[in-house]
Amino acid sequence: MTKQCTGDELIVFDDMPIGKSLSDYWRWNASDLLNNTLRGSYCEFIVSAALGVDLSGTNDDWTPYDISFPYNWVCNGESRDKVRIEVKSCAYLQAWRQGDGRLSSIQFSIRPTRAWDSISGYAEEVKRQSDVYVFCLYTETVRERANPLVLDGWDFYIVPTHILDEQCGPQKTISLTMLQKLDPYLADYGSIRDAVVDSLNVYPPPDILHSFYHSFLCITEKQPRTTHGAAFSSAIIIFWRFRNGLCDEEGGATL
Repeated sequence: MTKQCTGDELIVFDDMPIGKSLSDYWRWNASDLLNNTLRGSYCEFIVSAALGVDLSGTNDDWTPYDISFPYNWVCNGESRDKVRIEVKSCAYLQAWRQGDGRLSSIQFSIRPTRAWDSISGYAEEVKRQSDVYVFCLYTETVRERANPLVLDGWDFYIVPTHILDEQCGPQKTISLTMLQKLDPYLADYGSIRDAVVDSLNVYPPPDILHSFYHSFLCITEKQPRTTHGAAFSSAIIIFWRFRNGLCDEEGGATL
């Protein structure tokens, strides 16, 4: 992890300070948070802060996803110790002057990508790299009131990546209207973490659960209604045995 600078570092030429420091550059380059590029990294920062992620290092733009959130959870029967999060941002107001009081339409990027690392280069598979997307919308529409540092002006929409894959396929962008139709978790800054954690509960269950579900439907379609309870009980017993290592995915004993 790269060490953070303090901002007091001096810019020098010919072993002499030129009268400017790193903090002078930061103020000049990073003060307008309505700027598209800065807004994106700013949103990664505030989402990381909301999740309690370690921010003592520096931002790494070359990772396949934006945030690695330490959290123990289960995805498709596989135990994981982190949640991979992609952060996207949009705003009605832009850094440039928008004529006639017009506001920008809201379009978030959801483009599938190829992962990259310094050893193997770009991966062949094109896909969405994260487990969860956090869409950050700055809702202020009056330029004179705009201050992205006031987090009350932000809405955060949280969507599991598998829902984007299922509902949007390979499309590259999604409008706010279409995003809202996906029934996302809507959060303010203070509830981002809870919303991310809750979104993990709607991840697809292991394949064995799908098998049990379809088997149960087949059983109940062929049996009188009075026997449905017994069929459901049998499925639950088999699933319990699987979770405790007493049977395989076909229901057979492993001992």
